[in-house]
Amino acid sequence: MIVLDTNMPGKRGFLRKLQIHLDELGFHINRKNTHHAFFHGMLSSKATEKLYLSLPFQILHEEQDQPSAQIEFGNPQIVPSAACQDTNSFQNTLHQQDFHYWKCKGEQAVQQIINHIDNNL
Repeated sequence: MIVLDTNMPGKRGFLRKLQIHLDELGFHINRKNTHHAFFHGMLSSKATEKLYLSLPFQILHEEQDQPSAQIEFGNPQIVPSAACQDTNSFQNTLHQQDFHYWKCKGEQAVQQIINHIDNNL
């Protein structure tokens, strides 16, 4: 796992509105539990190596019979494919140059996502 330095943590919005725009960008929701979830999208797919951009969020306010829940984003991360479950070995196997390359790519992708959302909401 590579933790990204972005201005996404703390950003808030309504899940259904954000989901429409993130779906357009190839992201899908993966729920951990009722209050924490992730938007996952593929960052890179080379042969056997797949890297995903994970945008964690928590549900702040959800009312029964309401069309949407309010969410707050956490710190985005780059995670390896499900085939490589050990994220510590993933980070250790990346050469320092690759680590910085992917960190930069991930941060650029997050900024593009933020711009897309800001321009469309």
